[in-house]
Parts: sequence; structure tokens; C-alpha cells
Amino acid sequence: PPLHDPQFRRLWAAGLLGSLVRWLEILVFGVFAYQQTRSAFWVASMTMLRMLPMALFGVLWGVLAARISRRSGLLATQGALLATTLALLALSAFDALEVWHLAAASFINGAAWAGDNPLRRALMGDIVGPLRMGHAMALDAVANNACRLLGPALGGLLLAQAGMPAVFALTAVLYALALAALLTLHE
Repeated sequence: PPLHDPQFRRLWAAGLLGSLVRWLEILVFGVFAYQQTRSAFWVASMTMLRMLPMALFGVLWGVLAARISRRSGLLATQGALLATTLALLALSAFDALEVWHLAAASFINGAAWAGDNPLRRALMGDIVGPLRMGHAMALDAVANNACRLLGPALGGLLLAQAGMPAVFALTAVLYALALAALLTLHE
């Protein structure tokens, strides 16, 4: 099974952590946007800005995934996600966070997400090989779907109990753990 492979486990863990943060952020960004603007348009815009890069850059990322080091590409996307989160953490800690900051972060994180999909799945195929790819993809899908439940629940709880700085502190830690798991991979 793919989970017996330490390389796959680290890649799978990085994907799980990234997915958890993605779904956590979708809820938290929407709630914050609504609290600040009372506008359903801004709430919808947060999700739209996160999904738009998939349509704009998905094909380009797919081409790049076939031509660049997948590990390096994943490290770059995770580094961008961590940098964005650290900027949001600083803004929220100084009570300077605005809706437009989250809109920009949604687009940047969406662009990184568009890269994560082909890069991580191609590297997954490299690690497990064609015979185990179906099982590996199933494990990846289970993790993503579980995170669709856990991420918003965790985000809502953390936002309600501790506020935006705590949300971004947690997401920074989770992105750092994903980055650490990716750093231990070798091609």
C-alpha cells in the first residue's frame, strides 16, 4: 500500500495539511469579509478569487509540472502560501487587516493551489508508480474530503474563540509543517 512508503506518507501529509488550511481559510475569509462589509458579494468574491487562478493558470501549471522539478515547484508554492499567511498574521496582529488583504491573499493562494494539484499528483505518481496510483489518489481524495469538514469547523471554532491572529498563527504552523514534509522528499 502507498502509506507504507515514507516518501508517499510525507507527500500525502503535506497535501492533507494544505487541504485543511485551504478549507479553513475559505470559511474564515468569508466570515471576516461579511463581518467587515455585510456584503454577500464580498463573501462570494473571496471564494471566486481563490478559484479563478485554477481557470487562469491551471493549464500552465500542468505544463510546468511536466517540465520542472516537482519537488522544487511544490516547495515554491508552499513557500508562497507560508509567506502570504505570515503577512496576514502580521496585519491581523496589528489590527490592520482589511478585506482587500484577504482578497489579494485569496488570489495568491488560489494560484499556489492551482500549482499544487498537478505538481503534487505528478510527484505522487513518480513515488508510487502506475500500479499503486489509483490507491494513492483515493487516499488523497479521502484526505481532501475529510478536510472539507474539519477545516471549516476548526476555522470557525478558532475564529470565534481566539480571533484572526490565532487563525493565521495556526495556518502558519500547518504550512510550515507541510513545507518541512516536502523538504524531506527526494526526487
